[in-house]
Amino acid sequence: MTGIAQTDKWTGTWEMHYKPWPHIPAIEMELRIAKPVKNMLYPAKLILSYRGFRGEYELLLVKKNNNELGIGRNKYPLIEKPFDLGPWMMYLNGKLSYHTGIPSDSLVLQRLWINNFGVFMKGLYDDELYTNQKAFLRNFLYNEGITLSKRDDIAWTDPHISRIVDTDTIFYGVYDPIEVKKPAILLSMQDEERYDRDTVTVVHNGNLLANGLALEQATKLNELVLDSGENYIAFFAENYGDIPPNTANFLLTTQGEKGGMYSFNFANKSNVFSTVMVARLQYKPVKNIIQEDVEETRTAGRRDVRIGTMVVHDEKLTLELWDEQVEDGDIISLYVNGTEVISKVEVRKRVKRFTINLQPGRNRILFFAENLGLIAPNTAALRMKAGSVEKALHLSTDMQQNNVLEVTWNKKLP
Repeated sequence: MTGIAQTDKWTGTWEMHYKPWPHIPAIEMELRIAKPVKNMLYPAKLILSYRGFRGEYELLLVKKNNNELGIGRNKYPLIEKPFDLGPWMMYLNGKLSYHTGIPSDSLVLQRLWINNFGVFMKGLYDDELYTNQKAFLRNFLYNEGITLSKRDDIAWTDPHISRIVDTDTIFYGVYDPIEVKKPAILLSMQDEERYDRDTVTVVHNGNLLANGLALEQATKLNELVLDSGENYIAFFAENYGDIPPNTANFLLTTQGEKGGMYSFNFANKSNVFSTVMVARLQYKPVKNIIQEDVEETRTAGRRDVRIGTMVVHDEKLTLELWDEQVEDGDIISLYVNGTEVISKVEVRKRVKRFTINLQPGRNRILFFAENLGLIAPNTAALRMKAGSVEKALHLSTDMQQNNVLEVTWNKKLP
């Protein structure tokens, strides 16, 4: 007897007919879900129709756990006739909860951003000819219960489906890929609006890393070991706390020759009122090559984390340091090649500029947290310039780790 292949329970076509009164046409909603990437990312197409209106939208669904899919912020309109809904599709932001039932399974929408904040968007009366249709659609998207029943298990296919996951000109929720040379990264997080009870969930390639984590209780996650090839790290906003939106900022620190720090921030304009955003990292192990910096280094008992490298052709390196978030009393010191050159400087909104002299060859610049300020960890924005070479990074230090920048000074040829 041959085995029967199991169908992914999310993949297929889901539908809903909304007809609250017998004398009006129904709103028809159809959701077509494709096969997943890394058992986690589900490209999808949403079709909405009512009377003469038809809208078709591409979007990204992200698996949070076995019973929930996060809904990507952007729903890219392929077709919207005879009018467009503008930003109203964001009313659907939240998650889809899976329910087993008879005669069919169902997906129930749980909106996030309107649970506590009733906000109506503009545009209703831009064209009076369609005011009634638009008002009915807006009310449906805004607060009517949405339950989609499964019609079939046929995966959605489309020639352009890959652009939803593989970053193109349209942002569906997956950031541009980051090439990683070493198998482990550091993942930390901070809250830009402290004490408003924001919570988050973090998933890596379908594996749960943190579930409903309150930001005021924890600011750092464990070191993350990557899989070979593609790595997708999804950040879910579980709520918007007391002050919308969710303001969690996730910092990924990669190591190696081209290591750096990358920010994924719910407070950024492109993510406002998002419920999920996805970082994409590509790790390709190099065989038969001994990697540098295998041994961990420490300074004053703390782990040294390399956040980047620079190659310059000028002896003098200018550092500009400031706090681009909330001034909370962070104090740092700066060491160059083991010698303290800046002692206990407070990081403030106003940019502070320092110039240091480099030695020929490799220079090791270490940033040392003297405290955690009012909001841990100790953070700062850093811009460096030597001649025509310029680089910007983010610092994130605490009582367990320092940040290290390696600068190589190659003298200009005559």
